[in-house]
Amino acid sequence: RKMTKAKYKLKGHETFVIREGWVAKGIHAVKENERVFSEHMGADMLGVGTNMAKSIRYWLKATGLTQERLGKGAKLTELGEVIYQLDPYIEENFTLWCLHVNLATNQELATSWYLFFNQFLLEEFKKEDVYVFMEHALGSYIGEQAFSEKSMQADCNAILAMYGKEQEGKSDPEDKKICPLSKLGLLHRNGSKYKRLQPDLSRFPVETVWYLMQLCWQEEQSVSIEQFYEGTNGVKKILGLAPSVYQECLDVLQRQECITINRTSGLDMIYKNKSESSQQVAKRFYETMRESQKADGL
Repeated sequence: RKMTKAKYKLKGHETFVIREGWVAKGIHAVKENERVFSEHMGADMLGVGTNMAKSIRYWLKATGLTQERLGKGAKLTELGEVIYQLDPYIEENFTLWCLHVNLATNQELATSWYLFFNQFLLEEFKKEDVYVFMEHALGSYIGEQAFSEKSMQADCNAILAMYGKEQEGKSDPEDKKICPLSKLGLLHRNGSKYKRLQPDLSRFPVETVWYLMQLCWQEEQSVSIEQFYEGTNGVKKILGLAPSVYQECLDVLQRQECITINRTSGLDMIYKNKSESSQQVAKRFYETMRESQKADGL
């Protein structure tokens, strides 16, 4: 039997991380003209250089906001549409979590992100540690296929630049080069050292956990509590939540009647009560937010 080669992608970002305003700019441009990236005007329309336009195009695909069709240009995905209509300027933390989840679980288009979040387990590390890990992980992931070490390192640099947040007061909030995903607080940078962090729970939308479940466990009606926490694309790896916080999130989702948790006779299973696509989860989140803002008179 012939082995199918793992599809992978390195350095699709042209060495640019997602910058403040890029996602909003990108989805608006695609909505206005689906051929924005296939013509030579992408850079002009987006007001950036050619390589940056390529980078924006890549990020929109890798975060699941656009799909490209041969000869027809790009179009917004269902999620892209929902965000365009309900959070067009990417103001909700939940939107950033959705983009992160889509990126970190995207084996084909964001291979290094997928490997970093799913398999790199050090709590504290330096850039060199990530290089060493990625070389091995990528090697075993793609098998005999050759890859460029430079491109691999460019990905590692991008991951650390995107998520690594410096101590408060050190970085300039006006700096447009700062990646909005650093607001998620998953990595802390101190000089050359990086440390994983618990996301700030006061700003963590519980719906993110439900979104992840619907994205990665779409086909299954049930999943074990442990598997959804520890497994590939699980809550611990992708969202960085501690076990107690994970349990709290599950309890909230159970109160919202999204899931039923069965802890009897050592089962420890999560059963889905409703079948929603991840896009529907997002849509419901924004609509609920709007209603509560109206109720608060905002």
